[in-house]
Amino acid sequence: MKNMKRNILLIPFVAVLALMFVGFASAGLANNVYVELNGEEIGLNDNLASFAGDVVPIKVTFTAGEDADDVRIEVGMYDGRDDVDAVSNRFNTVDGKRYTKLLSLKLPSDFDGELDEMTLSVEIYDADHDTDDYDEDYRVSMQRESYELDVLSVDYPSKVSAGDVFPVSVVIENNGYDFAEDNFVVVSIPALGVSARGYVGDLDSSEDYDHDNHEDDATQKTVYLEIPADAETGVYEMEIAVYNDDSKTIVGNLIAVDGVDPADDDSEVLDADDSASASVVALTVILVIIFVVLLAVLVVLLTKKERPIEEVETSYY
Repeated sequence: MKNMKRNILLIPFVAVLALMFVGFASAGLANNVYVELNGEEIGLNDNLASFAGDVVPIKVTFTAGEDADDVRIEVGMYDGRDDVDAVSNRFNTVDGKRYTKLLSLKLPSDFDGELDEMTLSVEIYDADHDTDDYDEDYRVSMQRESYELDVLSVDYPSKVSAGDVFPVSVVIENNGYDFAEDNFVVVSIPALGVSARGYVGDLDSSEDYDHDNHEDDATQKTVYLEIPADAETGVYEMEIAVYNDDSKTIVGNLIAVDGVDPADDDSEVLDADDSASASVVALTVILVIIFVVLLAVLVVLLTKKERPIEEVETSYY
């Protein structure tokens, strides 16, 4: 009987300890954290797929476990090679209130295989960075777009002269999930109206050489561009486009041209202006002459005397 009474007395005590333990377990800067990646909820045991290079929204919602100042939410995608992250502005939290922040994260675009598992890290912390901070990792499978070409590098002289023919070396990589056939590269300076095209060939989707033709996933192509002899001195934008039937990528670079002084063209414009001015002067002189002639005719007409009317005799028969 005494043992039963003792057990009955212990039940409330154990219940109080349990409530205290739950309270301490749930206490912290952020509770009930909810994470969405590109509109889809993600859990700690999930493995969502995303496409390399995309800019995706990440929404983080949580309930504040305490009053805190200068709270930030930081998200990042890590694989040890091409790490990216984004962080929110600082804000204050009030205990028990629910908060939501939306961040944009540009996913890594460079990884070895067609598929790659990466870690999405979500951190919620305040200015103290203490043990109450929230720090969890989520699994994300990165996948390449089906057809994607990338320009890894462009090598060319930074300054050329009018009339020069110079090489432009372009390194192209197939960043797509699928095999890329019949690729081309075009280098142009639109302002000068010049361009050059080269055939790149086929590119595999990875360096594993899974396809029968064993093509590389990247290659280098050199084309030669000619600057017009009458090109003006200046800095021009040079466009490099790589494409096939399924995709196209364009990047821009600058090149300096030592050519014709633009002041020479200004003198020609001035000569044209002088010619126009001379035409205006000649037309004005002609109009003045016509006005003078018309004025003289008018004066003659006004000063001319009228002829007197002759009297006619009247006969009375």
